[in-house]
Amino acid sequence: MRKENSTVQRAKWYQGSYRRNLVDMHIEDWDERFLSLLDPETYVGLLKKAQVQSAMVYANSHVGFCYWPTKTGEMHRGIGGKDIFGQITALCHKEGMDVIAYYTLIYNNWAYGHDPSWRIVDVKGRGSRERSGRAGRYGVCCPNSPGHRDFVERQLKELCTSYDFEGIFLDMTFWPAVCYCSWCRERFAKEVGGEMPTVIDWQDPRWLTFQKKREEWLVEFAAFATGTVKGCRPDITVEHQSSIFTHNWMFGATLGLAGHNDYLGGDFYGGFAQQSFICKLYDSVTPNKPLEFMTSRCYPGLVDHTTLKSKEMLELHTYLALAHSAAFLFIDAIDPVGTLNPKIYETMGQIFAESKDYEPYLGGSMCRDVGVYFSLDSKMDFADNGKQVDAAGWRVPHLDAALGAARTLRENHIPFGVISKNNLKDTNPYQVIILPNVLMLSEEEVEDIRRFVADGGSLYASGSAPPALLDHVFGISVEGETMERVTYMAPTAKGRTLVMPDVDPNYPLALFQPQAKARASNRDEVLATLTLPYTDPADGAKLASIHSDPPGVSTDYAAVIYRPYGKGRVMWVSAPLETAEPGPHRRVFAQMVRQLAGRPFSFEADAPGAVEVTLFHQPDKKRFLVSVVNEQEQLPPIPVVNATVRVRMNDKKAVRVALLPNEKSLPFAAKGEYVEVAVPELNIFHMLMVAYE
Repeated sequence: MRKENSTVQRAKWYQGSYRRNLVDMHIEDWDERFLSLLDPETYVGLLKKAQVQSAMVYANSHVGFCYWPTKTGEMHRGIGGKDIFGQITALCHKEGMDVIAYYTLIYNNWAYGHDPSWRIVDVKGRGSRERSGRAGRYGVCCPNSPGHRDFVERQLKELCTSYDFEGIFLDMTFWPAVCYCSWCRERFAKEVGGEMPTVIDWQDPRWLTFQKKREEWLVEFAAFATGTVKGCRPDITVEHQSSIFTHNWMFGATLGLAGHNDYLGGDFYGGFAQQSFICKLYDSVTPNKPLEFMTSRCYPGLVDHTTLKSKEMLELHTYLALAHSAAFLFIDAIDPVGTLNPKIYETMGQIFAESKDYEPYLGGSMCRDVGVYFSLDSKMDFADNGKQVDAAGWRVPHLDAALGAARTLRENHIPFGVISKNNLKDTNPYQVIILPNVLMLSEEEVEDIRRFVADGGSLYASGSAPPALLDHVFGISVEGETMERVTYMAPTAKGRTLVMPDVDPNYPLALFQPQAKARASNRDEVLATLTLPYTDPADGAKLASIHSDPPGVSTDYAAVIYRPYGKGRVMWVSAPLETAEPGPHRRVFAQMVRQLAGRPFSFEADAPGAVEVTLFHQPDKKRFLVSVVNEQEQLPPIPVVNATVRVRMNDKKAVRVALLPNEKSLPFAAKGEYVEVAVPELNIFHMLMVAYE
């Protein structure tokens, strides 16, 4: 039987939970067979087979029907009046599993149809189900609708006062579109005045005010939902869907949402590089740990119901989460009739049976010498300026640059984390902060970054940056952008020595994007200059070479600047070099980061680029934890041999290195400031412990 815990203990259930599950149940009820075969005992038996610690259980779904005998909504017809949520919850507790109730806030087809005044309405006056194709499957409701808000409040209160569960996951806390319903119009007119703008313009103060209002309204709605739950049961943990932290501006997600979560989590389907980035981002902004990483059991994601991921792929997801001291939640999807595929639970049971042995070692603080800055205020594309709201693109150039920077750092085994503005008050862990094509920074952020450099830190920035940084920190003035979309960076003699040793000025580094046209206040600080092709690549009438656009016009515009500022150093690059795919470009970017570093990194590794290394410090236990993950995309992976890792001891004396979880001692050697250890043959994952006295 489930043991009773105190309120304080129960509020921290997540601290020891690393094996989690969610079964999607977004099932309609127009067919009497739908969910008719759902058996709670079979459901929980499969969770037990998979060795799940915490189960996220559906209370409702995007379809909107409830899985409990609700007095405030409508039950799913196929479950025949049975309290499916209550039965599954009781059985999970009987097996010692935590229960996290799943409730969808904004996506709700039943609510959408119940009262048209609750709907999000686009700029053309359409509700979401009036759209064509798959998009029309989803009925979305407006956070500003009083009727919908009252409905959500009544449902959450009913759920939280009727059942005993440990946490609740509030899904879809975001704007799926820019809403122009009467409630949003009325609120904007009251708080700002006038009509809501319909044309995107990131240089227009009124448009910026409108976007800020959308973000504020969303945070206020999240606070309302969290407050409703906590008002009923303060001991219940609340988690909002946070995958939208990296989605574009339309979704309205800001760091303000984080404060209404007990911990952060979200579902992602973009592969191991994305998982690595997200785990590092969540690690820096989650209110409590462990963070939670979710992904589906099907490849590539939720749109596929039958193509199961291989065991090796699921292992990689599991161990990459553990390498970041994160919980892993695998998402299954129920068959429309209510059955589940036992194979996924057998596979996850085999994986969790081994991964659970690492759990007692997890925790500590991640060792990060470099911080990749991710700005939740820069998730737009200036190319959308002048477009109608419904014509906006989905591209996020800042995210592309941040992911590119993270990829290169990971492949070069440079210790890094992903940070945001909440981390700028404590930058002690970082030697270098990277601003990857950050489009917008507040005055406070600019001042914090300037202070970081003045006090001895190093800063890399590419592409866009606020004038306050460009003028005063980097010592440049920008005269606009090249019209050419094929451009080059030609190193100076100093640039070849410091950051571009393999780049010939006669064959400069090619970029398939525009560059800023920048003037340097000090020519001695220029490491590379802008070179243009002979002709405009967009002009098909005049060309030099028919297939390509070779470099032909040298300029004195600065493409790379490197200079001191206060006690620190700064480097600016005229375009986001970190997004480039070719190896030469990535090597140059890695060398730039190394040039900016003021001391040796926390760890070094001799291993292929597909191997990721993370390092956690646990000073209370006098040890470092080294995780080594083989993230080859082609699976099963080829084993890696002869890899070595070096951990910087910071004047501590290593007394033992062991391979976990069996704590088998490994030989090690002192190498200057480092302790070096040979990594045993690596299939997917190893965790090593470096103990010191």
